[in-house]
Amino acid sequence: MADAVLADPTTPISITAKDLGLAFLWGGGLYELLYKLWKKAYIDREEKERMLREVIRKQQALIRRINKELEENRRLHIQNQNKIKHLEEMLRMLENTENKIKAA
Repeated sequence: MADAVLADPTTPISITAKDLGLAFLWGGGLYELLYKLWKKAYIDREEKERMLREVIRKQQALIRRINKELEENRRLHIQNQNKIKHLEEMLRMLENTENKIKAA
């Protein structure tokens, strides 16, 4: 088509396209084709963004759950440390009592 337009620039493009059998592209067909391509690209982009938001939402939920479990584990660890200290103190007291009984 470019060659035909360059060969006779005075002829309107629509007539040149019609003569070459490309009128469907030059008329509404081209705009319809371009619109369909744009619409598909737009829908694809929207779908990708939706999927990305969904992945991010799931990742954030997982991070919140892991942080909650981590905090619970820290709390239990502190409780266990306190229990161990308490048991060590009781053991020391019992050993002291045992030594006093043996010495008497």
